[in-house]
Amino acid sequence: MKTNVLFLVTAVLAALCLTGCSDSLDKYEFIFDRYYTTTLKVTTSAAVLATTQDPDTELLSQSESIVALWGKEGKNDRTHWFNMIAFDEDAMTAARKYGFILEETTVGINRTPTPALRFDAELVVDEDVLDAPYANNNEKNIAVLKSAYKAYKADAQELTYDSSQLRSSAMMVNQAINTVLTDLLKSPAYASYLSRPAGLKFDHMTLGDSYMRMLIEDDTVKIKIKCSKKWFKDIPFERHPDVMHM
Repeated sequence: MKTNVLFLVTAVLAALCLTGCSDSLDKYEFIFDRYYTTTLKVTTSAAVLATTQDPDTELLSQSESIVALWGKEGKNDRTHWFNMIAFDEDAMTAARKYGFILEETTVGINRTPTPALRFDAELVVDEDVLDAPYANNNEKNIAVLKSAYKAYKADAQELTYDSSQLRSSAMMVNQAINTVLTDLLKSPAYASYLSRPAGLKFDHMTLGDSYMRMLIEDDTVKIKIKCSKKWFKDIPFERHPDVMHM
């Protein structure tokens, strides 16, 4: 009997050594705290700068109207993130905000770390885009997504010269949105999935299973992207609290 128990304990310990415990994907949730506390048309650049974290772990890049706070950590700096806020040049209040994390998680001590991407964005949309005549709602959704993507790329371009890490982060977002737009170009009807709780599923070329959700509310658009099946291993996309409460 003792021999059987000893064998069972040894087998369990061996399995733990091989697989290890999975790192939590919520480990860096604090990165989105600043995103949530930034309110479009209200928050000023001074208020954003006042939330700068420890300079040993987070850096600041800025232009005349855009601020990015970003950082990296982990083995070989493979986990990296940014918060980027663009301000209305007249009112100097937030007009666009973005939160990004490419988080490496380890499933076991003998396993290769797996990256998982999350990107949140909220933007004030140009009235010309919102009020243009569209054949249907799918066409409007695609036009709004294209407009938001154009604004994001222009904002990122102003700051990414400052760091190769920041450029890499911005490019990961570009890759994800480009994939969605390519899919919608082939099948515009799928744009109807964007506003649904379960979002639009797509296949990221390096991260695999991914989802995007987009909501248009008055003159703003909210976008959420999550890439990597690790996000959805235990809880489906539509049941993630940050997705449910966009």
